[in-house]
Amino acid sequence: MQQSSMELSRRSFLTNTAVGLAGLGALGHGSVRTAAASNQSTPVQGEWPQYRAGPAHSARLTDDTGPTGDIEQAWSTSHDRIHDGVAVIDQTVYVGGKELIAVNAQNGQTRWSFEPAPPEIEDPGEPLIPDVDSPAVLDGTVYASVGFGPYDGGTYDAALIAVDANTGKRRWRFDTDDASSLRMAPVTVTDDTIVTSIPRGYNDRTVTAFTTDGEIRWQTPIDDMFSGALPVTDGRVYVPSAAGVQALDLETGETVWTALPRVKFDPAATPIVSDGTLFVAEEGEPGVTLIALDAATGAEYWRTAYAPDTYPNLRIGSADEKQVYIHVNGIDADVIALDRTDGSERWRAHVEQRDVPTDGFARVGELLYAGASAIDPTDGTIVWERQLPVTGYGWRLSAVTGGQAYLSGAELVVFSGTGHP
Repeated sequence: MQQSSMELSRRSFLTNTAVGLAGLGALGHGSVRTAAASNQSTPVQGEWPQYRAGPAHSARLTDDTGPTGDIEQAWSTSHDRIHDGVAVIDQTVYVGGKELIAVNAQNGQTRWSFEPAPPEIEDPGEPLIPDVDSPAVLDGTVYASVGFGPYDGGTYDAALIAVDANTGKRRWRFDTDDASSLRMAPVTVTDDTIVTSIPRGYNDRTVTAFTTDGEIRWQTPIDDMFSGALPVTDGRVYVPSAAGVQALDLETGETVWTALPRVKFDPAATPIVSDGTLFVAEEGEPGVTLIALDAATGAEYWRTAYAPDTYPNLRIGSADEKQVYIHVNGIDADVIALDRTDGSERWRAHVEQRDVPTDGFARVGELLYAGASAIDPTDGTIVWERQLPVTGYGWRLSAVTGGQAYLSGAELVVFSGTGHP
């Protein structure tokens, strides 16, 4: 059922309000360590404007390059809180964390920083700290969802922000008004629409499409739905839920088709769309399953399952014209390539997860990038792998573009190379 009203939330609109401050890097807002990378003499080109590169979330860039040759750490930067993702466009990297930060893609120097103000909540018990999720850039504006909660975790409220990409000044903001203790989904941007989901209670959400000036275009409530970023392509928004996968019309929010009504998506990996095929993951009894559907109709092409005692978690990484790449977690990590026509396994690459993270995929140029490693997609040969300079869990490959790989976790670390494929 579609809703056009704003029952569970309000919108506060403020045009060109100077809440963000440009040039906060000069005030010591974050620390930057720069390595003497030999290939950093020219400006960094390439674009990765949102989560997983584009609205289909396939993390596939055919006309771009990632780091090859001798791999070096180009630079790293640490501000505050865990970085939740990056967008790269116009030689600028936009980073989520306690603040939304814009840094120079060549050297990591801060260009501006914007800290969303906490909402007015009666007696929250402790200070509410913003946590900016994966940013997305569209036509000179940066969009991101924000969770507000105590520093040690949890969410008390959420908002969607729009910030000028050049100056860091706030354009508008939408608040959920303490409607739930859960976060909004990371945003997906396409053409003139921003898509996210707003929590309603504990498991239910409202898929919401905004115009670029902050007006709600439509809202469609979905029970027991996936809480991550939603892929958008060919005029459809794809939504996994306990009732199956729904395709919603991007213009109206009406249901186009529903498939897999018996599938339980709890939890679910982020789905992706590649060349007309929707890949979704089912996690639950009796196992972990990757399912390929026709993105236009919802018709099932194939499914490939793994035993839960061996592979308790499955992530869909990327896809190209021949294969779909998945990551299965265990004591160690395997990267697996499946034939996209029938789901049969073509190869698997083993990377020691304890030393080299493998979360996050990008199929860029001639290589497959998985965490802090690069793999030959034709046979699974590991081309290079790097340990992270800071130990700990939570590292994830956030972007690969312009000859650089961006990994976010305890800080943002950027690798470059001396060659090109």
